[in-house]
Amino acid sequence: MSVFSERPEPLSGKDEGSFAYLTIRDRMPVILTKVIDLVHRRASAFSDENQQEYTEDSKDVLAKLSKLRYEIKTNKPLMSLGDDRLDVGIWNDTIENTKSLVDDNKVASFTGAWLVVECYMYRKIYEAFSLSKHHKSFDPFQEQKETSFKELQSSAESLAQFLCEAMEMTSVNSGDGGGAIKSVFDTLLQFCLWGNRCDLSISSGEILGQQGPAKAAHLEHLKGNIIVDNLEDVWNAIHSNKNARIDFVLDNSGFELFTDLCFAEFLLHAKLAEKIHLHLKQIPWFVSDASKKDLLWMFEEMKLSSNKFLQQLSEGWLNRIQDGSIVLEDHQFWTLAQDFSVMKSVAPDLYDHLSKAKLVFFKGDLNYRKLVGDRKWPHTTPFVEALWGFLPAPLCSLRTLKANVQVGLFSGQDGKLDAISKEWMTSGSFAVIQYAQP
Repeated sequence: MSVFSERPEPLSGKDEGSFAYLTIRDRMPVILTKVIDLVHRRASAFSDENQQEYTEDSKDVLAKLSKLRYEIKTNKPLMSLGDDRLDVGIWNDTIENTKSLVDDNKVASFTGAWLVVECYMYRKIYEAFSLSKHHKSFDPFQEQKETSFKELQSSAESLAQFLCEAMEMTSVNSGDGGGAIKSVFDTLLQFCLWGNRCDLSISSGEILGQQGPAKAAHLEHLKGNIIVDNLEDVWNAIHSNKNARIDFVLDNSGFELFTDLCFAEFLLHAKLAEKIHLHLKQIPWFVSDASKKDLLWMFEEMKLSSNKFLQQLSEGWLNRIQDGSIVLEDHQFWTLAQDFSVMKSVAPDLYDHLSKAKLVFFKGDLNYRKLVGDRKWPHTTPFVEALWGFLPAPLCSLRTLKANVQVGLFSGQDGKLDAISKEWMTSGSFAVIQYAQP
């Protein structure tokens, strides 16, 4: 039974100077401006080519995006959605029923829960394109996502070689009692963890190529920055449970997605899983979040590479999708504003589906925020308490910290982290491997 009768207040832009406030004031308008600039360039190109219909269509999208940017910057109320996507009813109910945290007025950018406001911006960006005639399927973040993988391709090559050689070694040394398998498991899980440092929504879409860890040795000095490390619990849950299926609720495309797939491949190779379910986004989301289209583009890019290890993995992963050992899935719930505590009532089909896994990995910062409700929890709150009833199966959050919410710390740990860096919750320099089971 929970020790909390109700959850703490959500993180919000009403708290001037907070990370939520600075994101809404600075980062979100910058992301919108980049999208506006991209569409403006398209409109100019169409005009130069005398494609009047496409030019006007681009201008309609521009008008909607510019209006959205103005409304966010000036703290205007959130507006209802009007496209034909199936989630519109849920979204409009959310907008109507989300309370302002400062007054009785309609919820606005700086008065509502940060999670709702930030998700709303990305959903409205999608709406601006979906209401157009010629831009319905346009992904304004595609170029940035593809560049982020290309910028880190040397890191991907190093990791591909490590994985291919590790699989060969563990096949040869399969009689070692699992020692080699456990060692590779630990290393690949940490790649999976730190791959998240390449998040484009935090850097306002800038490519930070130097952040990609290139070799396994780089992980050693990062271990000290894992502030909650339940790796052994994760290993025991996977190793001892004979259930064939492991799920990944994915986060970023590009290099992070590549690390996720490398880890998934090793789980299949080592017979720690027979099926891997990958949960992707249905629409462009938080700049760098992965969709099926992004994943298949990455496979094609790997196939065209001159690197034999990338080619080998690409071919193998396409075969696994064909034979069903890797299953690609998406669901509209992942691009709603709701945290996961309401999944059982809002998306009971998804909750039931996840419950069939022996373990579900939740990747990245946004998934962590949704796991714990993006609220002002005391840092010592047990992780399972902050999940607020969401526990369809044993789960593990792999997250580098980029938002000022964190639970599961021991008493006084936050003070020690403050002494190291006042920005420990938002810099991406610290991480958690946090585990909970029903």
